[in-house]
Amino acid sequence: MNLSRENISEIIRECIEEIKYLANLRNLYIQLDLPVEVYFNLDKIRIGQVITNLLSNAIKNTPSKGLVKITLKEINNAIYFSVTDTGVGLTESDMEQLFKQFGKIERYGQQLDIDIEGTGLGLYISKEIVELHGGTIWAESEGRNKGATFKIKLFKNID
Repeated sequence: MNLSRENISEIIRECIEEIKYLANLRNLYIQLDLPVEVYFNLDKIRIGQVITNLLSNAIKNTPSKGLVKITLKEINNAIYFSVTDTGVGLTESDMEQLFKQFGKIERYGQQLDIDIEGTGLGLYISKEIVELHGGTIWAESEGRNKGATFKIKLFKNID
């Protein structure tokens, strides 16, 4: 990893700019709750990959006219980042597969207006990157068609 002191709020905004076209194609609303600056020692490229993956998944799994909410909070010596969607949601068995290698969740034949493509490696790689930064990543959902929230907790280095 190539660690440097970066403004994670700025990285999140850059990732949103890069992927906003997908949200626009799907008529999704993106809501941001970010401080202007939160500095953190991280690998900008790798954390950018994680953020982009979570945003892309939220967009792909949310039907047209849905909401994707991005939140970043700094509490004590930790950073909490979350992506919440109003999409297809997750069952308990889905959540068991999420962060496994090739843990793609199939949704064919469910007649949902969603666009799911991929290898099932994105969340596995994201988990590896977050853990290399000393953090944790997890998902929460109340079930099918109730949306999902993906959360990351990273600990700040005390300067």
